[in-house]
Amino acid sequence: MICIVACTALLFIARLPSSGETVADAMKLMAAKDYDGARKILEVVIAGDESNAEACYQLGRLLARHYRDFDAAEKTMEKAVERSDGNAEYHFFLGSVYGSQAQSAGFLSKFSYAKKTRDQFERAVELQPDSVRYRSALFSYYLLAPGIVGGGSDKARAQAQEILKRNAFEGHMSLARIASNEDDLATAEKEYNLALAASPADWRPHHMLGYLYLRMKRVDDAIAQFREYVRLSPKDPNSHDSLAEGYSAKGNTDEALKCYLQALSIDAQFSSSVYGAASCYDAKGMKAEALRHFRQYVAENPKGQYADKAKERIEKLSE
Repeated sequence: MICIVACTALLFIARLPSSGETVADAMKLMAAKDYDGARKILEVVIAGDESNAEACYQLGRLLARHYRDFDAAEKTMEKAVERSDGNAEYHFFLGSVYGSQAQSAGFLSKFSYAKKTRDQFERAVELQPDSVRYRSALFSYYLLAPGIVGGGSDKARAQAQEILKRNAFEGHMSLARIASNEDDLATAEKEYNLALAASPADWRPHHMLGYLYLRMKRVDDAIAQFREYVRLSPKDPNSHDSLAEGYSAKGNTDEALKCYLQALSIDAQFSSSVYGAASCYDAKGMKAEALRHFRQYVAENPKGQYADKAKERIEKLSE
C-alpha cells in the first residue's frame, strides 16, 4: 500500500513544472526558437495550474503562429479568455484565431467564426478603447465583412474616425482604404498623402499609393512611389517586387526582371517574384530560365494565385 501511494505521488510530482520552469522560461525558449521546448513547459505549467491564463495565452499564440494548429489554439485561447475575461489582449488574439478559422471553414461555420471574430475584437476595444491596434483590427473586420455578419462601410468609417482621434497616420490610412474600396480614388490619394505627412518615414503609404496610381494608369507616379518604398525598406523583398510590377506595367521587362531577381536574392521563395521573374524570362524568350522559375512556382505554390497560368506556360514551353 505504501509503495502504491509513493508511486502515485511521484507520478503527480512528475506532472508539475520543475524548479524554474515557468511561463517566463517558456518565453525565453520561444525567443531562442526552441518551440518544442517552450510548448512542453507551457503544457506542464497548465497541467499543474489550470487557472494560469497567461500560460494558456502563450501556448495559444505558439500553437497558432508556429504550429499553425488553429483548432488547438482556439481551445487554448478560449481557456485563457475564460480565466481572464478582462484581458483585452486575450480577446484580441482569440478573435485573430477565429478569423484564421473562418478562412478555411465550411459555408455555415464561416459565418459563425466571423461573428465570433467580431465579438472578440469588439470586446478588446471595449476593454481598451484607446488601443489603435485593436481598433484597426475591428476596422478591418467592418470594412471586409458582409453586413450579414456585422460588417459595413458605415461602421468602418466610424471606427476610422475613432482611430484618427488617437493616431493621425493610422486614421488617414484607414480612411484611404475605405475610399479605395469605394473606388473614390481621388479621396484615397488625398488620405494616403495626409498619412505620409503624418509619418514621412513610413513605407506603407508609398506602397499603397503605388498600386493606387497603377489603378489610375499613372504608371510613372506608381514607379516613383515604389522607389520610395524600396528606399525605406531595402531588405523587404516585397518592395522590390512592387517596383518590378511598376516597371512591368510600363513595359520595361529588363528593369522589372532586375527587381524581381533582387527580391529573390533576399527571399528565394518569394512567390510573387518567382512568378514575375518567370514571366519576364518568358517575355525575353529565355525558355530554360522561364521553365525553371515556372516550375519552382508551381512546386512551392500548387494552389497559388498564378498556379494555373504557370502550368499552362510549362506545358507550352515544354512542347
